[in-house]
Amino acid sequence: MKALKNKIIESFESQTPDLKEKVVLLCQNQTQEQPVEKKTLVKTPKKLVLRKMVAVFSCLILFGLGLFVGNFFTLPQTANAQRKIYLDVNPSIELSIDKNDIVVSCTAINDDAKKILNDMNLEKVELKTALNAIVGSMYVNGYLTSENNSILISVDNTTDDFLTFVTTQVNNVFKNSNMECSIIAQEININDDLKQKAEEQGVSVGKMHLLNKIVDGVEEISDDDIPNLSKMSIKDLNLIYSKRPNDKPDDDKRKDEVFSGEVNVAINEENAIQIVLNYMSKTEEDFSYIHARVLPSKHHRENVVYHITLTLKNSNQTYKYEVDCNTGEFFEIEDDFDGENDFPHKPNDKH
Repeated sequence: MKALKNKIIESFESQTPDLKEKVVLLCQNQTQEQPVEKKTLVKTPKKLVLRKMVAVFSCLILFGLGLFVGNFFTLPQTANAQRKIYLDVNPSIELSIDKNDIVVSCTAINDDAKKILNDMNLEKVELKTALNAIVGSMYVNGYLTSENNSILISVDNTTDDFLTFVTTQVNNVFKNSNMECSIIAQEININDDLKQKAEEQGVSVGKMHLLNKIVDGVEEISDDDIPNLSKMSIKDLNLIYSKRPNDKPDDDKRKDEVFSGEVNVAINEENAIQIVLNYMSKTEEDFSYIHARVLPSKHHRENVVYHITLTLKNSNQTYKYEVDCNTGEFFEIEDDFDGENDFPHKPNDKH
């Protein structure tokens, strides 16, 4: 952790000029008292006075024009932004960068992001350095850990290789550590509808775009689930989205996405199935059908679970369970369970 912190500091400082000596010297020069010369009052001819007034007036005009031109070119700084990048873990941060991949602005979208940025001024810093500083700060502050290792990167107005470039830069932060980051990098089209939905749910436009894709890609999830999904961590959403049904061959995968790394989860799919088999005192050979899906819990919609369906060979009887991906807690799901007025049974409940 200390090595990673030093790496972040060195990377950031390499892009930040040391102006300390210049600033100190400038302040000293400004505060030094100038020697006062004794002058004799001399009457100045009227023409000379007029000439000086014209010169002063001309300088004032030029100075005012300089201020106007300077403000005209420097105030709308965001006009230089060529694309926006959103980084979501729990902290949500928005970066605007110019055509040279230099940061134009950096905005904390939520309170956790303010802790991450703290007093960092990333304007006019290379994107590579800014990503090192932000992701490193997320790690140092405990938002990215070996247990919670997922990050969502969303980019608008991207190019073919840019998602891969950003993903590589984030992975490089952990290059010399034992931690692997699980990344979803996605291209987004920011429009008024997406911004309005994100504002309603209190999430970034990047996270909102991912929620829309989950609803579109998972049959069991609908728009009604979005309020609960929006409260889920990026890790849990990563589990749901990365494990969604995908019958397309590898070469037909979405061109606007890049995946990297595996989600670290306490209970994997194999563990979840084994938990159920142990409870039933059965083996896989006793069933003609075993299927597991990662979905929001029917018992607690803000939790993510393995929804496991098993069918016995002899009787064709079907059993359904859900096993919490993070805790291993499991429930038996009845066919008439409606998710609102009833609760699934814990296996040791009497029913």
